[in-house]
Amino acid sequence: MIHDVFGNITFHVGWKTGKEIELFGRHYEINLKIQAYFQEDGITLEQENAYKEFCKDEADKMHMIENLLRSYAVSPEEQFVPRTLLIQRDGACALLCDDQYAPDGGIAVSLYPQMEIVFQDDYL
Repeated sequence: MIHDVFGNITFHVGWKTGKEIELFGRHYEINLKIQAYFQEDGITLEQENAYKEFCKDEADKMHMIENLLRSYAVSPEEQFVPRTLLIQRDGACALLCDDQYAPDGGIAVSLYPQMEIVFQDDYL
């Protein structure tokens, strides 16, 4: 399906597409996941607005994420690998990252409603 805000998306336990981001000077191809339980749920206005806001100031948001990660870990550029930008039904969004030092876990860098880092298990 072609969506006005998200582009070409498919449904598989939520709406999904690919997205390229830059973090610590490296380019990553990540998943963009727009949460939905059923295809009929569609996409909320809050999700659209959250993604528009992210894209409008993407470079600034990525710098804020980098600074937050630097305050969280000694070598975040080595430790964390971004995998998914998750936008929840209420517009809350977070960048989900694998943790190279803890393969069974990962972190979520929450962007909205507040910027913070939490374990993925706690966020999800």
